[in-house]
Amino acid sequence: MIKLKQYKESIHKCSKCGLCQESCPVYIESGNECDTARGILILIKGIINGEVPLRRDINKYLDKCLRCGKCFDVCPSEIPIEDIIFAAKCKYLYTSLGGLKTRILQSALFKRLFSKPKKVVSEKFDTKALYFGGNFKDALKLLNANSIELLNPLEDGWGAEYILSGNIIRFRKCINEVMHLIAEFNPKFIITDIPADKFRSIIKTYGGYSPDIEIKYLGEYQGSESLVSRYFNPVYASELVKELKAKVHQ
Repeated sequence: MIKLKQYKESIHKCSKCGLCQESCPVYIESGNECDTARGILILIKGIINGEVPLRRDINKYLDKCLRCGKCFDVCPSEIPIEDIIFAAKCKYLYTSLGGLKTRILQSALFKRLFSKPKKVVSEKFDTKALYFGGNFKDALKLLNANSIELLNPLEDGWGAEYILSGNIIRFRKCINEVMHLIAEFNPKFIITDIPADKFRSIIKTYGGYSPDIEIKYLGEYQGSESLVSRYFNPVYASELVKELKAKVHQ
């Protein structure tokens, strides 16, 4: 498990300049300081020092983060806020009752019993690829329409749910499965529902791999707007604003 305490010095570098506040799409709509990187770092510092218990009401602020990376882009101290939030999620997952429930729901046994992926039946084309993401049925139609044959034997993702929950053990197992499929089918490229550079960075940081294969982003294909992931996707920042404003006027 990734240790939260290893980021103590990084958190100490926060000058509380407020630039993350100005760039955070969640804060712009909510006005809650706890939604900013600065606010989250203050909470996490309290957790590390034993002053703040990592309970469900604190965990909700970690879940609000879009992982859009805008706070890191403007941070003069280059604090790895996404990595710190992931470490905090790991701690919550493995030290709380709420985390225990999540681990049970994400366990291999639970998945085998209640969440079996379906077989993939793709049209045949010269260009062949593996797809890792959500909305598999619609993505299959879209990519077949672009003359791309999917080699996936089953509808399965790349482990986004495990990254969001902090389940590093399940994530690494999932990435091992992804690498196995790449080696087995030798596709021309793989397609993901998050930007390619983000996907490569995540699997290298948390999975320990850097796949030697071209990675394409589903969002590059026309008509994919409703299919790309809501997580780790900078595009979602603007979509969140729309959703929050719609709720205000309901």
